[in-house]
Amino acid sequence: MKEAGYVYILTNPSFKEDWVKIGKSSRPVDIRSKELDNTAVPLPFEIYATLKTVKYSEAEKLIHHYIERFTNLRIRNNREFFNVAPDVALSIFKEVALLLDDAEIEEVFKQVVVGKVEKTCADKSNTPREKAVTWLLPANSKFFDVDGCLKKYNEIYWTQNYKIQKGDIVYIYLSSPDSCIKYKLSVEAHDVQYNSEFEKEREFYVDANDFETAKAHNRFVKLRLLAESHTHNMSLPHLLQNGLAMAPRGGMNLSNASAAKLLKFIEENF
Repeated sequence: MKEAGYVYILTNPSFKEDWVKIGKSSRPVDIRSKELDNTAVPLPFEIYATLKTVKYSEAEKLIHHYIERFTNLRIRNNREFFNVAPDVALSIFKEVALLLDDAEIEEVFKQVVVGKVEKTCADKSNTPREKAVTWLLPANSKFFDVDGCLKKYNEIYWTQNYKIQKGDIVYIYLSSPDSCIKYKLSVEAHDVQYNSEFEKEREFYVDANDFETAKAHNRFVKLRLLAESHTHNMSLPHLLQNGLAMAPRGGMNLSNASAAKLLKFIEENF
């Protein structure tokens, strides 16, 4: 019988916070991560999460394919480094695990082992910040009717894949055919687990399977509508002229210095 192996998510303190290495190993990942600690990187790798399965080679290919199918986030061709947040990568691991009979996911970043006592650490996203952060999140109406949900409830539960916290501001970019930033929302709560109130949004999912996937993710932020834009200034061509590099394919932290021009434009023209 084939022995189980691992697909892993590694982070590194010397990398950007949304860079990860996603690879495979037939041996325990802690051994592999130590092998990677060489002169090519200034600091050791840290294990974020692992997926254990006998089909680890197939799982790794599927995870890489999943990321590349919807994004262009491989940092270099034929390398295992991706410009994607670790928690986003973990959510993909969880979806792939549903396709495997023997998959076991260990969220290592939540654990610290002291002797033989395992203690659960707070998720880094829960660490209080001194200042609120402004985010840009993309949405696709082919999968979820954002317009309908906000029109009916004035709020929305959003799958949490980033370090969003209560008090942050979120702008939602609607992809084609809208291709514009349409909504500004406040974050009312973060790290919300699935509850019965979430069921009211089922009708806005185009595919019922997508609702079940979101439900299984079991980590959401609750957003409340603040304003809706009706100006052409928030269209993609204007955004590209004012700091946006390409149509959003993933969440963006607009409070980073690199996004200062774009954030200023959005705040002044929304």
